[in-house]
Amino acid sequence: MNHLFPYIERTLLHPDVTINEQYEAMDEVTQLGLAGLTVAPFWVKKFRRELGDSHPAVLSTVVGYPYGYQRTEAKQTEVEWALKDGASEIEAVLNTSALFSPTSVWLKIELVKLVALAHAEEKLFTVILESSLLDREQLTSLIKLAADAGTDFIKNRTGVDLTSGFTIDDALTFRRIVPSSVGVKIVVDGASESEMEQLVAAGVERLALGSSLATLSNN
Repeated sequence: MNHLFPYIERTLLHPDVTINEQYEAMDEVTQLGLAGLTVAPFWVKKFRRELGDSHPAVLSTVVGYPYGYQRTEAKQTEVEWALKDGASEIEAVLNTSALFSPTSVWLKIELVKLVALAHAEEKLFTVILESSLLDREQLTSLIKLAADAGTDFIKNRTGVDLTSGFTIDDALTFRRIVPSSVGVKIVVDGASESEMEQLVAAGVERLALGSSLATLSNN
């Protein structure tokens, strides 16, 4: 699987994640040359110290996780603290519930504000969509909104909803809908190595993997 390593991000956002599990993931990132490590906001400062300032891997954290319906001001504060703690990328969950109300116009306003905070510090910004909740028209609309707001990446899932597992057709459709000018992240828990290869061949830049590579290679 080493040809896939530069695309894989180890993502540790489940509520019972342990410090040892995170150290093991960090070892995978550093020893195998993975693309990055995604941790909860509480852990950013620690893992920035562990990785150092010059490590090539991206250290990401989440904002508005997992449902995105916090106030914009709260998300702004989360972004500011994450950047101070050393995050090199912000992943913000879109307020999907706002889509189903007359206040949906605020979604773009919120994203523009958050993107501006990250880009002012020359850091990357990702929008997370819970695509399993959306029909094709809604998904297309939100992807356009995120792209217009200036996001660097769009991610297809938070990974919280375990009932909506990985399917290669949905993942490839997501890649096709996102403009080529914007990067794509796909949550690949449950995907096979060949399916990950299909995603990379289709132009997916990041593969977000919650399980360890050792576990994956044994399946």
